[in-house]
Amino acid sequence: IYMVPLPTYAELISVSLEIARKLLRKDGAIFVQIDHHEVGYLNVLMDEIFGAENKVQLISVKTASPAGFKTVNPGPIDVTEYILFYTKSKKDFKFKKQYVPVAYNSNYNLVLHRHKDVKKWTFSPIKDIVIKDAGFKDEKTAKKQYGNGWKVILQNMIEQYAFDHADDVISIRDPHKPTDAVKRLMEKSKSINYVLDYKREDGTTGYIYKGGALAFYSKKIQELDGEKTVTELLTDFWNHISWAGIAGEGGVRLKNGKKPEKLIKQILEMSTEPGDIILDYHAGSGTTCAVAHKMGRQYIGCEQLDYGDNDVVTRLKNVIEGDSTGISKAVKWKGGGSFICCEMKQLNNKYVKRIRDTKGAEDLNAIYDEIIQTPFVSHRVDTIDASAAQEDFNLLSVKDKKAVLMDLLDKNMLYVNLEDMEDSDFVISDDEKKFTTSFYRMEE
Repeated sequence: IYMVPLPTYAELISVSLEIARKLLRKDGAIFVQIDHHEVGYLNVLMDEIFGAENKVQLISVKTASPAGFKTVNPGPIDVTEYILFYTKSKKDFKFKKQYVPVAYNSNYNLVLHRHKDVKKWTFSPIKDIVIKDAGFKDEKTAKKQYGNGWKVILQNMIEQYAFDHADDVISIRDPHKPTDAVKRLMEKSKSINYVLDYKREDGTTGYIYKGGALAFYSKKIQELDGEKTVTELLTDFWNHISWAGIAGEGGVRLKNGKKPEKLIKQILEMSTEPGDIILDYHAGSGTTCAVAHKMGRQYIGCEQLDYGDNDVVTRLKNVIEGDSTGISKAVKWKGGGSFICCEMKQLNNKYVKRIRDTKGAEDLNAIYDEIIQTPFVSHRVDTIDASAAQEDFNLLSVKDKKAVLMDLLDKNMLYVNLEDMEDSDFVISDDEKKFTTSFYRMEE
């Protein structure tokens, strides 16, 4: 299973998705998050690479609220992003049924009074029962006592009563895909004033009344993260995960693109089992790796950008030490475990960092002189011309100098390629060679 954001260039994302598909297990899945600007293009691209028949869902995720600066924008405010959910082979993928917390559903508005004879079952409005249990003669009396706050108080009392008496709180609704026999019972029940019962194909008992089926509130209550909660089945619209207050999760910060641990938990729960391998090849601040670690999955994270104290390594160290943020409480995380961190051998990337961090014009001049003496200049650059143009380079502004220096570098040589490991120009130590051979499981 992969968690990947969409890079800027379509060519790069196409190649990375093709490689991802090759790496993916036949019963694996890939999730890609994107905003509305590119979702159409990405959908077509993933149909082409993974096959339209292997598309599971386009999930809409509420990622923000219409507050602050967003409200000054003309037109509808952006509060939604999208997750494209594909499998390598839909027939081999095993989806785990998931439930999400929801508020009380007012359709469950009747209380059942049971009798050993089903035909003698009776019903009362839940509102009347709650008002009576609260010690009021009628709603008018309650309103007089509580005034404008009565509506909220009544709603809270109804919700609590429904939760506490879930086996006897019902809704009358149309059954899902009724059989012909059930349809006949529904028709018959319209002309009588009592409940009819019948046996379902799975051996359980169903109940029909006044042309509809009895739905029990207890069916909506599940245990989520160790607590009894009113739920419904997971849909293609996720508004139950808050994106507020996640900046400090894991003890690291990422200005843009950080995701809630609960979002990743939801995805891993519905598509993986403990011990499965999770690959996130744009690891960012390490949310996916952190969640996988806490949930007992194996994981591989790849990241090229340097986030300093806010990188994935820092976050995973915090996880091992018992990080209490994010999903820690839900999964009872107390710390422990380990991970291995490997760094690619830097080549031109060491210049990228120096160019980015250098502020002085003279220091940039020295970097220019150093780069054009190396064999790792871009093939588009004539080193003889570049050397002759050094005086012109010295006259540029700091900003322009940095742009020129970045253009000089061969971006295919940011790191030392595996096939160049024995080349003496790259100064690879024996320990580095030994580790690389072990990592790739190469024969020595």
